[in-house]
Amino acid sequence: MNHPTLADIKTCTGCLACVDVCPVNALSGQYNEEGHLTYKCDTNKCILCHQCERTCPVVSNFPYRTDNKSEFYAAWCKDDDLRKHSSSGGVFAAMAQYIIGLGGYVVGASNEGVCNIKQIVINKQSEIAKLQGSKYTQSNAISSFKQTLALLKEGKCVLYSGTGCQVAGLLSYLKKRKYTGKLITVDLICGGVPSRLLIDKFLENEPYRIKKILSFRTKENGWKSKGFIYNMLVEDENGKIHDYTGVHNLVTDGFSSELTDRYSCYDCQFNGVSRASDFTIGDLWGDESHKDQHAKGVSLVIAHNEQAVAFLKEIEEILYTEPTDKDRAIQFNHRIVNGRNPFRYLIERRYLSLFFQKLSYKTLKRLYGNDYSWNSPWILYKIVRKVIKIILKRI
Repeated sequence: MNHPTLADIKTCTGCLACVDVCPVNALSGQYNEEGHLTYKCDTNKCILCHQCERTCPVVSNFPYRTDNKSEFYAAWCKDDDLRKHSSSGGVFAAMAQYIIGLGGYVVGASNEGVCNIKQIVINKQSEIAKLQGSKYTQSNAISSFKQTLALLKEGKCVLYSGTGCQVAGLLSYLKKRKYTGKLITVDLICGGVPSRLLIDKFLENEPYRIKKILSFRTKENGWKSKGFIYNMLVEDENGKIHDYTGVHNLVTDGFSSELTDRYSCYDCQFNGVSRASDFTIGDLWGDESHKDQHAKGVSLVIAHNEQAVAFLKEIEEILYTEPTDKDRAIQFNHRIVNGRNPFRYLIERRYLSLFFQKLSYKTLKRLYGNDYSWNSPWILYKIVRKVIKIILKRI
């Protein structure tokens, strides 16, 4: 039978637009053995319409990179409370506040339960906090594309935020569908999607029962344009808060190591200076021009079209923006344009699933979380790995 051809384990981004577009629910989402979101097809339900194949931004070669002239800005939210609870300058929170104030809706990643990251829809100012802050794992976007289309058909304004591949999934899902509402898309300067196995092992093996990961990254110790230190906060079942500032762990160290990313993240198709999204946002790493604002956080905003530039002027009462040097911003945020990473060839990545099945938690923390002392024999392995990484990057 002529079943549709979708992205394989090497190319699937886990956007799951294919699940939302299936008219008979033959597709569903699941985690694969490597701890990454992907699709599952019930071939008994499949009616061979191939809508999923036409929607998959990978298989359909959806044109996400553009030739538009994008404008780079330093930015921060003028509402100090919103800015305080954001990872950097609070740009997304300011946009969300404005859109909701107009009666619109906002879609973004929320941490539900202990640590279940999913795309949700909000339309209340009090709910903005749910979508603030970095989440160092992939959010499940199933149903968010359907919900966005339904709201757009009702004539609503929708602000949709996600990784580049998720926004590509949305735009590919919408394609030429007609609606009267207004869509504003915001993607992230993405460092790659780490395996969910990092969080699962952390939750299972820390010496206390975890009630919730409160934040993957706070600004309680301030924000820095260079040398930023992750400070994850966790609440246990007794209400005690555990601060992981400067403490090696599988979650934040595992994320920054890039050793468990999706294979598609090592050859990302959804980055670039100019994109089909309206905005790209992230930290303004390397900033030297706004040192008086560093403690509160400074964001980088890239506006990819004239409408996006006009929107920034429209919300200038709540969001400060100032043109910033494009080349310097890219220099300190290379993932804007560089989607290639040779770490896929390292043994930790190639045998990711096997290692998480067989190795002890202590060993996993050493491999992926750098959790060992400087006089440990593991330091030799780290040096060897560093040399291998340098060689691979030059090849």
